[in-house]
Amino acid sequence: MNNFVFIDNRNLVLIFFVLFIFNKSLAQDSNEIQVYASATVPKKTTIFELHTNYTFVGPKLNTGYHPFLQTLEVTTGISDNFELGFYIFTYKLNGKTYYTGSNIRPRVKVPDKWGWSFGASLSSEIGFSRDPFTDQLSWGAEVRPIFDKTIGKNYFSVNPNIGLSFNEKEALFEPNIKYAYSLSKKISVGMEYYGNTGKVFKPVRLPDQEHQAFFVADLFLHPDFEFNIGIGEGLTNLSNGLNLKCFVGKRINWSKK
Repeated sequence: MNNFVFIDNRNLVLIFFVLFIFNKSLAQDSNEIQVYASATVPKKTTIFELHTNYTFVGPKLNTGYHPFLQTLEVTTGISDNFELGFYIFTYKLNGKTYYTGSNIRPRVKVPDKWGWSFGASLSSEIGFSRDPFTDQLSWGAEVRPIFDKTIGKNYFSVNPNIGLSFNEKEALFEPNIKYAYSLSKKISVGMEYYGNTGKVFKPVRLPDQEHQAFFVADLFLHPDFEFNIGIGEGLTNLSNGLNLKCFVGKRINWSKK
């Protein structure tokens, strides 16, 4: 988008203050609640993102569940259509921060010169998570096809994710969907959906699935920054009740002096 407004130090302080307030997610402990766009990070550019997710109301079967999760994501553009990302996951409990795992994520995009009428890319993740209470390690991966399209002021993105658990030897269907409407060049609002229907070829019955809807806002205050905030509500007994999620990102172009 063009015609960005300049973001001064006071705006930066406000953004990071919002993230700090969260310090004082989905039932499946999603460290990063985000629907991906198809575009990759430009070559010679790195983006640093801090994802913060807090569950105010846990699933109906476990109302005492209130995880506070933060994830540092670092993604670098390797070429015009390829990027490489790395994650550090943390879990905060009783004033302590626990390191709970890391993932590495390569992603490749369909080149613009192919002339497709929609954006498309393929992201894959592999890594491990560590239970902060038992120290048990779980290894897994994710295959995330990404399709998106902008029509006028309307933006659509679909991520039909497949989550792989190496420990359980199973593949889960975890679809994500986003719709956003551009109110101006500086802000868009919309809805995001996150689900988990169980095994790909053997979904569990609907009450045992996880479905959650978020109302979200995206701010475009400066081409080097991104900011997303959303509040979500679970739609099934196994989904978290009320969640707040936010992420802020900063781009650095290494080719600039």
